[in-house]
Amino acid sequence: MNIMKALRVTARLLVGVLFIFSGYVKIIDPMGSAIKFDEYFEAFSMHFLAPTSLVFGILLAVAEFVLGLCMFFGLRMKEASWGALLFMIFFTCLTFILAVFNPVEDCGCFGDAIKLTNWETFFKNIVIMPFVIFIFTQRKFYRPFVCCKAEWAIFTGILIFSFGLAIYAYRHLPLIDFMSYKVGSNILEGREMPEDAPAAVYDNTFIYEKDGVKKEFKIDELTDEVLSGWTYVDTKSKLVSEGYTPPTKDFTISNGVGEYITDSILNLPGYMILLTSYEIEKASLKNKGKINNIYNNAYGNYHFMMLSGSAGDLNAEYAAKAAAQYPIYHTDETTIKSMVRSNPGMILLKDASILKKWSYHDIPDMLELDRLIKTESADDIIKQHNLCEKTTTLILALAILLVFGLIIGISRFKKNRL
Repeated sequence: MNIMKALRVTARLLVGVLFIFSGYVKIIDPMGSAIKFDEYFEAFSMHFLAPTSLVFGILLAVAEFVLGLCMFFGLRMKEASWGALLFMIFFTCLTFILAVFNPVEDCGCFGDAIKLTNWETFFKNIVIMPFVIFIFTQRKFYRPFVCCKAEWAIFTGILIFSFGLAIYAYRHLPLIDFMSYKVGSNILEGREMPEDAPAAVYDNTFIYEKDGVKKEFKIDELTDEVLSGWTYVDTKSKLVSEGYTPPTKDFTISNGVGEYITDSILNLPGYMILLTSYEIEKASLKNKGKINNIYNNAYGNYHFMMLSGSAGDLNAEYAAKAAAQYPIYHTDETTIKSMVRSNPGMILLKDASILKKWSYHDIPDMLELDRLIKTESADDIIKQHNLCEKTTTLILALAILLVFGLIIGISRFKKNRL
């Protein structure tokens, strides 16, 4: 009995931690989850569902997070075990399809925190599935720590907290940035290929034809004697191992006539403000006054420009609506989404290093930005951001544990009194 109890606890905690982590990294970046759903809808020709990407992203993240917390704390185990089992069956089947046909390269099971191939994700699910099945078969033996009313109270609190966290991250920015353009990264350095970086390895097969017969040859078979009389037809390449990919290699800037001006922009000395919009036709005009004031204060203090993922005519329409006098250049839409999830968003750089980001809800006023630039060093701005990021994550974790502990304590106190 003691061994079975230990196995039940171990399985519950293991599955709980996995679901909590998987759900949390999505909850704090709901736009990232929405982007991944867009990729799925594109791959499976379900374009009509594209407007629901954000909703599905948030619902999936909340479901995982809530299931994980219920597992970890032993709440509503009968319902949680059913939820975990159905969840794992569906996504194990889905990841198998993704692994076989590879319509998207990364399933996004851990958001942007950990990148796994589809086969890695599938085998991860195969490893976890026995634990979920064991929990399901043992669901009747789990005993609640608190009374039924307290369980539902905790569950409701977790649900409200999860949705609130997702909405907050959507309105502002991800609480933890896992992207290549996070605070502290240098875009210019991130575009460079290190000298000792491993190159991609391909298995090449060369197709030749002779007397109407086609034959495949490996590169070590291509000798003059063997190929005598054969005519080259085609080459098939299979990726064996991926080489090093510079983290910001996809960052480019082009002007209105299609000329790439990336290096000239990134090599500008001093501070720079990048206003970004991946879909400028949908960009909020909420803080256009603040943005225009920041641009008007730019001369002699910092460079200012906007990067748009949209076509030129849409940029002109935005400029008219926003009364924008600043230059608008073009950058790939996907790249901009990786830089700032907000539309529009704002980035502060110095010598191509990212120091701070803002969503359009949090655009600073001119005086606040001026004080930041003139009184804080670049290193201090980065350190303050990183400290705030870590502190916020720690506070959230402690808050969950504290609330759960208080509810358990109150419930048991009342139970003992009865």
